[in-house]
Amino acid sequence: MYNILIVDFSPYRETIALIFREAGYTVVACESAFDAMARLKSSDFDLIVSEVELPGDNAFDLYNYITTYYPFIPAIMITEKDIDTFFEHIFREGIGNVLRKPLREKELVGLAGKLITRKNIFGLNNYMDTPAEGIQKVRITASDQIRPAIAALMQQLEGWGVQVKNKSVLNLILNELIINSVYHSHGYTKEKEERLPVKLKKGEFVDLFFSHNDQGYGISITDYKGNLTKQKILDSIRRAVEESQMILRAYETGEEISDRVSETGRGIDLVRKLTSEYYFVIRNKVRTEIILLFDREPPAGYETHSSLKIIEDPN
Repeated sequence: MYNILIVDFSPYRETIALIFREAGYTVVACESAFDAMARLKSSDFDLIVSEVELPGDNAFDLYNYITTYYPFIPAIMITEKDIDTFFEHIFREGIGNVLRKPLREKELVGLAGKLITRKNIFGLNNYMDTPAEGIQKVRITASDQIRPAIAALMQQLEGWGVQVKNKSVLNLILNELIINSVYHSHGYTKEKEERLPVKLKKGEFVDLFFSHNDQGYGISITDYKGNLTKQKILDSIRRAVEESQMILRAYETGEEISDRVSETGRGIDLVRKLTSEYYFVIRNKVRTEIILLFDREPPAGYETHSSLKIIEDPN
């Protein structure tokens, strides 16, 4: 039996507590960072779920306290706000998991279980209700195979009768993420900058997995180098957030900024804003998997919105 500490001053904490109790967890709920710190000193917890805005000390102070004195306890931050408005805090504290209210029950419980146990964190079948044998795979060993691989995926989705809402956006996301997996993960950053084709060394490859069920479809991109880190992900998102804000200011002021806008680095930012669910799963120097899940029809009140989910396996 795992113990969860919920820190939320709003009545919504009872909703969260009920979700976890029905999933078989033991739950303790409190309303402030001060109360949470006292609870941590007196009891053992396997996970902390905390609202970002708390009375008195806020959740960032609590998160800093946890990482200083209880670094072995994973944490999930929750908020009603757009996380872009306080992403600098997220970046500075190195927070890997932030969910937006209202919370999806299955997403919350699934993420909690993976953060606590670090089990079943890899594999598309562990994130969507589909048997492993129902998952299709395309293997990529060279940069010139990226576009054909995406085309094959799109064709299969169409064959399954899946309606992709915006094929051009999905194509953009996949193209950038797979390019990063082929180039950056395998040490070809210079070649990527110079737009040079590359062929991976013998025994090196990137796998593209995809499947579907009654609720939607899922895609995962896996490389077997494990060079992506939480800090790299946070830095990429931070730069994308800063660029978005700069573009909005330039629109209002007429400032020329074309030489300051990057051509790359927006794939990760688009992922968190346009997918129903997504996960960056990392085993350092071993494997990186990016899981993308799309609803056929988003549940009412649970439209796609910005979040952050990074699962790191320390082993």
